[in-house]
Amino acid sequence: MAVKCDQLIYNPVNALTFRITGGTKIIIPHSVDGIIKSLEASDTIIFEVGEIVKIKYFKYKIKSITRKYKKGVLYYDLSMAKRTKASTFIMPMLGGARRLFFWTRLFLNCFIKTEKEKLCIALLYRQSDDPLFVKFEKALSKFRSFNKVYHPTENTIMFIFNIPKTCQKDFKYFIYGKYSKLSAQYKIDIMRFHDQAIDDEIAQFLYKDPKRKEQMEHKLGVTFEDETELLSIMNMNEESFKIEEYV
Repeated sequence: MAVKCDQLIYNPVNALTFRITGGTKIIIPHSVDGIIKSLEASDTIIFEVGEIVKIKYFKYKIKSITRKYKKGVLYYDLSMAKRTKASTFIMPMLGGARRLFFWTRLFLNCFIKTEKEKLCIALLYRQSDDPLFVKFEKALSKFRSFNKVYHPTENTIMFIFNIPKTCQKDFKYFIYGKYSKLSAQYKIDIMRFHDQAIDDEIAQFLYKDPKRKEQMEHKLGVTFEDETELLSIMNMNEESFKIEEYV
């Protein structure tokens, strides 16, 4: 059930982001250098970057505000962090499917580096006393690649895994941004993990879809060389856990 405020509807999208829908035409975004810093409605600032708000059962520290359209409908996404590339391309190394990993409910992000671990698979979650999540915690501790678990903050929990030996080569390809060179089997594992079809976005990156390549070339006004990947190389700073962003 969504939470209503006047004509606006505030609803969690996942553990990272909540969305404003409803009568969004009354919202006035205030930007600095093209970046939205606050939202105004009825002569009042309703949200601003840096603010901590509670939407239903989650608290969010707003880091970014994005204005979007879908089928002509205006909405705003307010997020505390961006989804890391590791969440897409590295997390599937643990197997299974993302719905089994509380992806939309409690999962925050996957990282490949923490303050103490240089290269690893680190899964950050919101802490929960939900019996299903407690069982999930115990299940993760039995993974062959499991290393340790700890609480970075009062409300979060981090699971650290070693990089599976069978995935070492694919992990290096990810580091260097060579998504199309990932092994054939691991590409399938990624798509199954995210429940993606061959014509979905992730597959377009993995297989360097010709249509997407043509669209990007037209948009950027350039011609890609054959070895050019269709997704930018990961940024180690963005893929590393920084506790201050999740306090």
